[in-house]
Amino acid sequence: MRYNPQLTPSSSSCAGVFCDFFTVAVRTGGEGAGGISLLLLERGMAGLETKQMKCMGVWPSGTTYITMDDVKVPVENLIGQENQGFKYIMCVRPRPARAARARARALARSRARRRARRRYNFNHERWALSIQASRFSRVCLEEAFKYAMKRSTFGKKLIEHPVIRLKIAEMARQVECTHAQLENITYQARAVCHARTTIAPSRSITHDDGAHAQMCKMNKKDAMEKLGGPTALLKVQTTKVFELCAREAAQIFGGLSYVRGGQGEKVERLYREVRAYASAPPTASVAEAGEASSPSLRSPQSPAARRRSCWTWRCGRR
Repeated sequence: MRYNPQLTPSSSSCAGVFCDFFTVAVRTGGEGAGGISLLLLERGMAGLETKQMKCMGVWPSGTTYITMDDVKVPVENLIGQENQGFKYIMCVRPRPARAARARARALARSRARRRARRRYNFNHERWALSIQASRFSRVCLEEAFKYAMKRSTFGKKLIEHPVIRLKIAEMARQVECTHAQLENITYQARAVCHARTTIAPSRSITHDDGAHAQMCKMNKKDAMEKLGGPTALLKVQTTKVFELCAREAAQIFGGLSYVRGGQGEKVERLYREVRAYASAPPTASVAEAGEASSPSLRSPQSPAARRRSCWTWRCGRR
């Protein structure tokens, strides 16, 4: 018995030239998310070819052009259950077939109600990209500031020119505001690493626990339902700030940011890697158009915050 899925003729992978196995989402059922399955493909299968692609940035990623021409996949290479691949892509763990059959009858009555209110998304992937983009923005700001403090033009330091100070001040404003938004969402979300299990309950949480302590405020289900919109917009904000800082830092460095190596090597490299973060889903246009009308756009407020908002509104009304 063999699957005959509608395999995409070509695709891309971030590590296709290095790996021996490929996890592929294919359509094995009807339209929509309910007709997608995950298959395990092996290097050496007939019709499967890979070719490394040369990209603008992130050279070690090994981005690969994958061609699949009438690839035959054995049925035992199915990951999880058939037509449930979309859920697995959305970070939902596959259930063993035996356990799924045992629970099917007990969950049949509530299945429709759960589907109506359950949301799956890429919160943790977008959160991780936001952290990287935010840090790279700060690196651009740091390098530009250090260079402006030592470079002299027209008899004075670059930092003494008002236009340079304005650029650095704008970069700092954007970086700090974006980092505050990142910390706010991090405080409300809960990491995949499950902070409650990594921090011993017998001792108090200290500052050294870092992000583990910040991610205990919301469980995974609530985070998916309430932080989908804010996390998507956070990713857009951090990548836009990254793009701004890379451009302004390159302007401050001048020709040094155009040369690979030397004083401007960090800015030159980060300028090339901006697109890898900005083009990762969701892109700015898609997120701003789609998430702006999402009910999960607003970050959830604590009861105390809601009371303060209501009190302020009543005082202003009076």
